Amino acid sequence: MLLGFGIYCATHSVDFPVYHRAAAQIVRGDYEIYPTAVYGAGVVPPHGFRYAPAIAFLFVPFGLLPLEAATFLFFTLKVGAVVYVGSVVARHAGSSTSTRTLMLASLLLAAGYVLEEFRYGNFHFFSIALMVFAFDSAGSGRVVRPAVALGLAIATKLTPVLLLAYFAWRRRFALCAVTLVVLSIIAILPAFVVGHRMNTHLLVGFAKYALQKIDEGDNYSVRGLILHTGLSSGAVTWVWLLTVLAGTVVVVVALWPEPVAPANRLLEFCVVVIAMLLASPHTQRRYFIAVFVPMMALLALMGGDWDLPEAGLIRVALAMTAAIGTVLPLLFAGRRLAMLYQAYSPHFLGAIVMLVALVRVAMRMKSTEPF
Repeated sequence: MLLGFGIYCATHSVDFPVYHRAAAQIVRGDYEIYPTAVYGAGVVPPHGFRYAPAIAFLFVPFGLLPLEAATFLFFTLKVGAVVYVGSVVARHAGSSTSTRTLMLASLLLAAGYVLEEFRYGNFHFFSIALMVFAFDSAGSGRVVRPAVALGLAIATKLTPVLLLAYFAWRRRFALCAVTLVVLSIIAILPAFVVGHRMNTHLLVGFAKYALQKIDEGDNYSVRGLILHTGLSSGAVTWVWLLTVLAGTVVVVVALWPEPVAPANRLLEFCVVVIAMLLASPHTQRRYFIAVFVPMMALLALMGGDWDLPEAGLIRVALAMTAAIGTVLPLLFAGRRLAMLYQAYSPHFLGAIVMLVALVRVAMRMKSTEPF
């Protein structure tokens, strides 16, 4: 089944051909990887390479392969990333339930998001895996490794900057400083190949193209919810910023004491992952594959030796997320109903309930720690 799905993804990918095309351009010596309309007048295409210029060079090995072979290799590496993420989450949760069982249960609950992200061939889950690696390495006291991983994650999706803010909040200032150095290196590195002027041109294109993404449809973050109210673009931005700020203050106050137990640190990381989906200026449906991490963490805690009074709330969060992302889309058969559900499906609701569950569990579990 996995092999068949991999072949299907290799022949029906949507996002990966964009990465492959950018890599092939670089191989040919054509470094104009962002649409020319980004720099001036004209209609900017909604589908194009939106990551930092240096990330395009990371795809060069894929650009040397035929598209379908490169896409299947990308799929295979992503399967490995899922296994890695699952092993790290299970280790930090310390559950007696087997890692395989927890992974399969989480993948089943988040199946709708997982299948869509894999089929699209997006880089998003690799970004989540880099964040998991940064979190795991930082917990071991390392600095350079998590900084490099977090820098790469930010250079691709930008929103992992929330993890950088989390490290700053937990006074990991050396890690934050090195991450900023890594980001600076990522920004200037292509200049050694394309030259300083061309690299500056690409960085401007990257910034403009990334900013243009905010106003596109298919947005299931809190900002996307506010957009449906009919407010002006400026009003939407202010309401969104104030909402995110208020939510941040509430979460920071609730989780103020720094945890000691690995499971409690994992819960805080899961809060960051879910908050990234909600606070992002633009969250597409396939980005909700990130719920795999908190789902697995909560299932591990429920299956372990922890006495969780919040078990009912956790079940509601898991059931709601699975229903919205996996079950209900199956009931809306046919293109017309599917498009209707896509336009109005409340993916953010499951994420909000899961965020509340994570914060509640983290607050109670940390209250038993000696500080």
